[in-house]
Amino acid sequence: MSSTIRASQLVSSSATDEKQPSVFDIIAQENLATSIRPALQHLVKYLAFFKPKTFLSVHRNFDEYYLIFDLILQNHYLKNYGASFTENFYSMKRVVTKDGSMPNDGRERILSLLTLVGWPYVEDKLNQLHDRLKEVYEIRSWSSITDIKSKCQKMFVVIWPYIKTILKAVKTVLQLAYILNRSSIHSPWLYFSGVILKHLTPEDLDAFNAVPLHLQTGFFNRIWRFFLGLPGIISRLFAYGLFFVQFLDYMYNTDLAKLTKTGLNSAIPPPPHKMIIKESEVLSLDTNKCPICLKKRVNDTALFVSGYVFCYTCINQYVNTYQKCPVTGCPANVQHLIRLFV
Repeated sequence: MSSTIRASQLVSSSATDEKQPSVFDIIAQENLATSIRPALQHLVKYLAFFKPKTFLSVHRNFDEYYLIFDLILQNHYLKNYGASFTENFYSMKRVVTKDGSMPNDGRERILSLLTLVGWPYVEDKLNQLHDRLKEVYEIRSWSSITDIKSKCQKMFVVIWPYIKTILKAVKTVLQLAYILNRSSIHSPWLYFSGVILKHLTPEDLDAFNAVPLHLQTGFFNRIWRFFLGLPGIISRLFAYGLFFVQFLDYMYNTDLAKLTKTGLNSAIPPPPHKMIIKESEVLSLDTNKCPICLKKRVNDTALFVSGYVFCYTCINQYVNTYQKCPVTGCPANVQHLIRLFV
């Protein structure tokens, strides 16, 4: 089957017949949509821990890699099924409000891609920018800011939370109107895209699974049906993989293996006679800088014997080479490394 619709939904979809989905279906598909990105990010972080040479660059530039992946995924589903990946998973389709067609091509598909892929990426970048600038400008008054660039940054720090609040308020009002059957859309982004959500009908499912006449028999029929069913299989495995990745992340965060190997009653080493890196120099660094490479930390890793936090690659290489903490000189090995997830 070429879509992610389950066979049990063939019966239920006939009863819906162009009806709009319930608010519970909408919330379920939105929750699935928001869980895909962090699940993949945890997977990439997990792979970067074991294969840093292969996946470390992907982890560092995860936002851009995920943008490309999400664009390809959503464009495929919009073009073939008239809906996003999660909307299709929950038996929904997008219908253009003007003529009732699906946004497979043209302006509506581009607008849908902008709201499904473009805006989440921009919003995430603006949130990161706001968090960085907030630490700088929150305690500075307007009178102490003279240049135009700093004033614009200060204004962004002040205005951005209000913009997010307004967008959430508009969405809440639309959801309430949708529940009361006063509105056919539940999100301002659907209005911007010029579409509404409806249930898939049996005719839609038949169109998704249609096979050309010249491929209905013989060897090519089997090949064709294999490729038709491949996206559905991959979609299911992808959804199940999200739960598996979350399970791995939970087990990895517990650090049970490190605790059993290191032990809770290990002897405290004597204080070193000489500091490798002066603590005053470490304290003068930014809180997100590694004391070894003096750059922004990647894959934060704490050293159990001293409590300092480094890049995983930096501290792993240093401990393997010198068997001690680079700041305090305390004896250390790789078993004393504890990965941090922030």
